Amino acid sequence: MAHMLYGCTDPNPKTVEYPVNASDVYAHAGANFVILGSDGYVTPALTGSTTIFGYAIIPKGTGAGTASADWKANATDAVDKVPVILASDGYSFLVPADDTATVGQSGNACDLLNASATDTTASLVDIGTSSTDVFIIQELATNRHEGAAGTDIVVKVNPAKLQADT
Repeated sequence: MAHMLYGCTDPNPKTVEYPVNASDVYAHAGANFVILGSDGYVTPALTGSTTIFGYAIIPKGTGAGTASADWKANATDAVDKVPVILASDGYSFLVPADDTATVGQSGNACDLLNASATDTTASLVDIGTSSTDVFIIQELATNRHEGAAGTDIVVKVNPAKLQADT
């Protein structure tokens, strides 16, 4: 089940189901962007990721983990599957950011902040850093949802940063 606030701004996005890499952890209240490994399994995108494959819709509950704030994949590759909204479909996403956003940041490129695919720290959009430029800020999330905080933002995946491995 999708998070009540974070995720795609379209109420009915098109998804494709993908197997998940073993033991990966996704925060229910995180920016759950993913990349696709050469093995065909999705894994969380990390700080320094230069491309984005999509956005994973994380099931409710804890999965193989015990922390209520997170869902953890099974310890064996591909046992779990999640629906993924493909970045190539051009949807916008309401996600948590690492700082309070300003109206003037709309149109700016920014990065992802996530140090590990297997720890319980939520992924955030790093609105103050522009080195990999995987996202383009669309607007303040408070313009879209009354429950959004000042540290929430609406982004699109930068079309120049779509995962297209060769």
